[in-house]
Amino acid sequence: MEVYLLDKKKELSDLIASTYPGRGIIYFLDSKVKLFHFDVVDVMNSFPIFAGERGKSVVGVMDIQNHLINSDLNDPVVVVMGGGTVLDMSGFALATFTKKLKTIFVPTTFSSQLEGFFKEDVYINFNRVKDVMRVGFHPNLLVNIMEFTKTQSFEEKRKSFIQAVTVGLSHSKKFFKTAFKVITSNLLSNEEMIKHILFESIQMRANIKGNLVGEESARALITASKLEMPYLTALQYGVLIESFISNKLGFFSDESFREVYNLVRMCGNAHFDLSSAVEALSYQEDPLRVRLPVKIGSSIEHQIFPGFLTEMIYSAHSKGFL
Repeated sequence: MEVYLLDKKKELSDLIASTYPGRGIIYFLDSKVKLFHFDVVDVMNSFPIFAGERGKSVVGVMDIQNHLINSDLNDPVVVVMGGGTVLDMSGFALATFTKKLKTIFVPTTFSSQLEGFFKEDVYINFNRVKDVMRVGFHPNLLVNIMEFTKTQSFEEKRKSFIQAVTVGLSHSKKFFKTAFKVITSNLLSNEEMIKHILFESIQMRANIKGNLVGEESARALITASKLEMPYLTALQYGVLIESFISNKLGFFSDESFREVYNLVRMCGNAHFDLSSAVEALSYQEDPLRVRLPVKIGSSIEHQIFPGFLTEMIYSAHSKGFL
C-alpha cells in the first residue's frame, strides 16, 4: 500500500490521473462528503454511503457491490472517501467482490486519518454485534488530505485526538508527550502541528499489529449498547477503563494513570448512559483480549472476562473516573 499526505483536495485528481492514466473512476462517498465537498469528485460517477455503525452492515456491503455490478465502466478504479465506517464497509465489499479492483482510500475525518488503514482486516457489524465479520483487505493507495481537517470543528478534532492518545500510550512515550503538548497548548488549530501529528501517527500505525489500549473494551461497549454508543466516546471509555484495570492489577503506576486520565479528559468529556450497556456486558461469557498499559508508551496483551470488566467499570465510576 502506498501512502500520500496531500495539502489540497485538488491535488487528488492529479494523483489519480498520474497513477491510473485513462482509467474510469467510481467514487463511493460518505453522504456528508458529497454534500460539502462536491468540488473534489465527479458527481455523475459517485455513490453516497450513509456513515455510522448501523450502516456498516451486510445490506450496506450489498448496496456497494450492486452499484459496481451495474456500472457501465469496465475495470474502474474505486475511490472511497469518508470516515472509518465508510472505509471499513467499502473495503469489505471490495474484498469480497468477484473482481479485484484498484482502490484508493481517502479518509475525510481527523479520526480516520489518525487511525490509518494498515490493519490486516476490514470489519462489518452483524445482528448488532460490533465488527463480528472480517476479511483481509488493503487499499492500493491511502491518501490523507490536510484540507479535510479544516472543515471539522475544533471540538471534533479534539475528540478525535483520542486516536493519537491511544497510539502513544500503547507504543510511544514520545508521541504521547507530543499529544499532551498539542492538547494543552491549544495547537489543534495549527496546520503544521496537525500535519506533524498525522505524519507521525501514520508512521507508527504502519508498524503496529493488533489492538491498541482501549480498543477491545470500546468494541465490547459498542456491542453491549446495540451499536448506539459512538466509537470515539467508546474509545475514550476504553482507554480509561483499561488503564484503570492495569493500575488495579499493579501493572500501571498511580502517577501514570493520572496522566492518562488528565489527557483523555482534555480530549472532551465522553457522555453516554453506561447503565444498560454495562448490564448487557455482564451477561457475556467470551473473554476479551485487551491491551493494558504497563507504562506510558508500553503495553501488554491480557485476558479478562466480561464480569471482571463490568466490576472495574463500576469501580472506576464510583471513584469519579468515568
